[in-house]
Amino acid sequence: MNVAEGHGSAPGFVVCGDNPLVYQLARELDDRFPDALVTVVLPHLDCTFLPQLQQLEGVRILSAARLDEATLRAAGIEHARALALLDQADVDNFHAALRAQELNPQIRLVIRMFNTGLGFRVRKLFADCVVLSISEMAAPSFIAAALGERTLDYLRLGDRTLYVASAGDPPPERVVCGLSDGPEPDGITLRPRSAPTDRVLALAARVPYSPGTPRRWLSLARYLVRHELIRLLLGLIGLIAVGCCVLVGIGNGWGAAVYETMLDAAGAAAPEPEKQPLFKVLQLLITFTGLAMTPVVTALVVGGVLRAQLAASGSPDPARYENHVVVAGLGNVGMRVMEQLSDLGVRVVGLDVDENARGIVLAHTLGVPVVIGQATWEDTLRAAGVPRARALVLVTSNDAVNLEAAMLGQSYRDDLRVVLRLSDDDLAERVQRSLTDKVVVRSVFQLSAEGFAAAMAERRVIATLSVNHSTLMVAEVPVEQGSALAGKQIDAVVLPEHTRVIALQRELGAELQWRPAPETTLAQGNQLVVVTTRTGLKKLLARSAGSSEGGATAVAAAPV
Repeated sequence: MNVAEGHGSAPGFVVCGDNPLVYQLARELDDRFPDALVTVVLPHLDCTFLPQLQQLEGVRILSAARLDEATLRAAGIEHARALALLDQADVDNFHAALRAQELNPQIRLVIRMFNTGLGFRVRKLFADCVVLSISEMAAPSFIAAALGERTLDYLRLGDRTLYVASAGDPPPERVVCGLSDGPEPDGITLRPRSAPTDRVLALAARVPYSPGTPRRWLSLARYLVRHELIRLLLGLIGLIAVGCCVLVGIGNGWGAAVYETMLDAAGAAAPEPEKQPLFKVLQLLITFTGLAMTPVVTALVVGGVLRAQLAASGSPDPARYENHVVVAGLGNVGMRVMEQLSDLGVRVVGLDVDENARGIVLAHTLGVPVVIGQATWEDTLRAAGVPRARALVLVTSNDAVNLEAAMLGQSYRDDLRVVLRLSDDDLAERVQRSLTDKVVVRSVFQLSAEGFAAAMAERRVIATLSVNHSTLMVAEVPVEQGSALAGKQIDAVVLPEHTRVIALQRELGAELQWRPAPETTLAQGNQLVVVTTRTGLKKLLARSAGSSEGGATAVAAAPV
């Protein structure tokens, strides 16, 4: 075990993992808590971010192949304030969390898991735990950049999306409350839904796109006009029609001219030596034009069959989309971006080079069409409707592909919003300075570091939302034994300017009941999911605390 000494003797925080998030989180904790020692446990010392990590003054570095009991003791887990487990393997993180809780039952555990369903179920095994997914934490930033300034912040909560938007944008039934500036220390005040405010907080469920009849016919007309094969077919039919008219002009009746034209176009023309030269020339032209139509019609029939199969599978046709968002790369981050956009009612087209990508099944479930192909291929981008799209979000795991596809996307339209993912933070900053303001560069690890740091520092807070320079918190508040909240209705629990209840969990591990009725009566063992200011959370936790006989029971935070 290699040790690089930092400042202090007893660590305040322990961070374990083998990815750039380790450095980002250690830097965030070092900046926010200069008096606390941050211990980083790496599986080896070959990490690309090790030189940057060694430059942090308040960080101690350990190297160990396994997070066994000896390693955790060496990291000072018995006296640590919080532990972050950042490996990609969900089961390994769960195993290490069990070991850590045995050594320090009071430690706060922050576990990275992609499978938040698993996290939701295993959290009841820990006294104080929050399960986070970096893809879910990073997705709101990609969405906000893709949709523009009117969307401020997003947060995934279970199967819902909580977001801040301009007043009047969300449907009234989605609005939780209004938001306005408030006094310090919170800097923000919650207002009634009907109060005039510039911004509102809304909670969205999944709303799949289903075009109405007028839009359907309009989309079909646009499809017919823009389809190259259909335009070619119409041109060939026009030439044949002109030939028919010329036949009428040289003395044939309409019936005979149409009959001759249809036979010639079908390839059934018979030699007629006695006819005049102009008739023979027209006959040849119509015959060859008809032959040229054969492969065009065949291609259209095959394409129609494929589109019919796509429609039968429940996926809309990407050719009908306009002002949509194209998400390229349906891995962990891409599928979260696609899912949240779908929840917000935004039309989405998925794109991935791998037909077995992780997000393909989810796309079919959501009714999102998927184009299989490389994002750097022009035909693939056109098939996904990028020239007509609102935004192109590039979240593949290959930085080179994302960069090339971003430049190709910009070549279609100067006003196309392009959001690309880069894993190297320094490269991301330099690329952002070099490209136009319509191109936004994001680093997934940098985006999620702040959320992980907040989760390690704040108990019961499971997520945060930014509004201007203020912060709203989402927290779980337990109704403990002997709590003043037991027996009260939800409308009596709400602090008008500070808190709103957005979900109720009857017992730990049960399904969340979203937007519970105000007259719902609370009982011991219930947990409230609330949106709150810091002042509101402090007051609400004081009211929820149990009596001295019952003792205070630590709450496990739900995955977001």
